[in-house]
Amino acid sequence: MRRLALLVIACGAFWLAPGAFASGWCGGSDETAVDRADVVTGRQVHAIVAIPADGVDKFAADAARLADDLGSLETWWAGQDPSRDPRLDDADLAGGRCVDISFVRLLSPSSAYTGASAAFDLIQRELFAAGFTNAYKKYVVYYDGPSVETDVCGTGGGDFDAGPSFAVVWLAGCPDVPADSVAAHELLHALGALPAGAPNACAGDAGHPCDSASDILYPFSSGAPLAQLVLDVNHDDYYGHRPGWLDIRSSPWLHLLDVPPVGLTVAFSGAGTVSSDLPGVSCTATCTTQWDPGSQVMLAPDGTATSRFVRWTGGCSGNSICSVKLDGPVAVSAVFGPLRIPLRITAVGKGAVRCTPRCGKTFTAGNPLRLKAVAATGWRFSGWTGGCRGARPTCTPGTDFALSVRAVFRRR
Repeated sequence: MRRLALLVIACGAFWLAPGAFASGWCGGSDETAVDRADVVTGRQVHAIVAIPADGVDKFAADAARLADDLGSLETWWAGQDPSRDPRLDDADLAGGRCVDISFVRLLSPSSAYTGASAAFDLIQRELFAAGFTNAYKKYVVYYDGPSVETDVCGTGGGDFDAGPSFAVVWLAGCPDVPADSVAAHELLHALGALPAGAPNACAGDAGHPCDSASDILYPFSSGAPLAQLVLDVNHDDYYGHRPGWLDIRSSPWLHLLDVPPVGLTVAFSGAGTVSSDLPGVSCTATCTTQWDPGSQVMLAPDGTATSRFVRWTGGCSGNSICSVKLDGPVAVSAVFGPLRIPLRITAVGKGAVRCTPRCGKTFTAGNPLRLKAVAATGWRFSGWTGGCRGARPTCTPGTDFALSVRAVFRRR
């Protein structure tokens, strides 16, 4: 195994070398520079093919290779731990449902991407500018341009519980190292490995374990296929280890394979939209999504040009953002109403109803309204019917929907 230079930066780590190409991707040559609509729930790993500004567009081949490598990575991971695998970002495409892959022509020419550390920082900035800023996503990037540094295969870095983070595979950096193994190595860095407290961290390199060359996170590669590498040899550094420091096995970007998903149903009364903070919910009509048990989801309602959110019923309550813990199936209903409501105030007998603020034929929905019944001389207020009840002369009715109120007056 060749010994190669190793560079480490605060936000990332490089994997150094001493590939098989894909058979296809269901998106074919369908290029887009945006993250397509999410069809997977929860934090996700999104795939990007990136080329320099002066690079040759080989997206169809690169996307096929990337899709195949991510499939290989999933299979390997589940083989290492049958209860987990990375939660990949999928999309519904003309060819079916498959991994979502974006294509980005970067802003700078290939000559700008020199030195793995500087190139990694520049690509991060340019992908941010392109809109890849989702805090709930980790990004696996296949950079198809000239080698940025001799024998540097990839660069990755990130926090355990926050995104966005990037795992960049320099495709021309190590042609004799399988790209799926580089992607797995850098994705682990993007997920937060190697965590502080790992007992077998390399001397002078806290980002890698040095207890076994067969560890996927070892700082050097022999070029061995991914199938021959191990996800944390002895499970004592970063995955499935004893308590005491962060464990990547608990990463919120990993999908649970050993337990059935739970459903979150959102029903509607009126017109509006309900979306979640985590990818997964963006509904305008009754919808049910499936989630890993234990997911904590924030639901945000939003009205239309002619409607407003009124309140939650079911598993949510109140009239603002709702947080649900999905330890089991949950059903909520979002109630929407009009922006203005018809208002009808009448009186029986002799007297009047005074409005604060002033009443008209319509009223701004949701605003406070105070009604006061004032009897004429020789008459007394008897009570309310309709949207007000009781015999007190003042009333503050709800104004979320059409309101009809009648004040009844009787002779003394």
